[in-house]
Amino acid sequence: MRNRNGSDQGTTNKEQILAKLRNALIEKPEAQFEDIDLRTDTWKPISEEDGTAITFVQHFKELGGIFIYLESEAEFGECIKQLAPQNNWEPLWCTSHKMQELLEKYGVNYSDTPTKDSKQRIVSITDCDYLIAHTGSIILTDQNTHNRKCYTEPDILLVMARTDQIVGGLKEALKEQKGRLNTHAITQSVIITGTTLSYDIEQEVVQGVFGPRQIAVFLIDN
Repeated sequence: MRNRNGSDQGTTNKEQILAKLRNALIEKPEAQFEDIDLRTDTWKPISEEDGTAITFVQHFKELGGIFIYLESEAEFGECIKQLAPQNNWEPLWCTSHKMQELLEKYGVNYSDTPTKDSKQRIVSITDCDYLIAHTGSIILTDQNTHNRKCYTEPDILLVMARTDQIVGGLKEALKEQKGRLNTHAITQSVIITGTTLSYDIEQEVVQGVFGPRQIAVFLIDN
């Protein structure tokens, strides 16, 4: 379509649009929220009375997590050794090399592949990087798990942690992680905050729609 001057109307409109886009990219928008403080932590400070450990436990349990406190690694080994056969969890699914060594030390039956018995619940066990007090979250990396399926596919996820792995917030966890680990070796970090929930199935709360239905943390005092 051409206008009275004989120019192509479509081309003219296209040039006008491109000109507006160029101007929009060149012009700097005015700051609408100049008074926002991006450096100050938005979380409430953790009280000295509670500390990070109690704060984590409170938030983790509010999310439906199961928490077990143990005084030593040996107590943890004996606890798992008793719980696995009692609850028909054997063999535990374990892909963490450190955890495999620990399970072997205490004679706990495990496999690096999940059970194929459809009637038996799949239970995975792993160590972790950090526990976040503010949100009751767990941080896992590929250096721990060596297999992402071990925390996305089981019915029950068991996580072993130590008291010195509890930090206040995510910022602290990432800072410590960067200083402690070779960041080039980490291909993925995942933050687990409770089990997934859905209200879409017959308008009822369904837990563990994507991932474990239950998450338990075994905290060892070191």
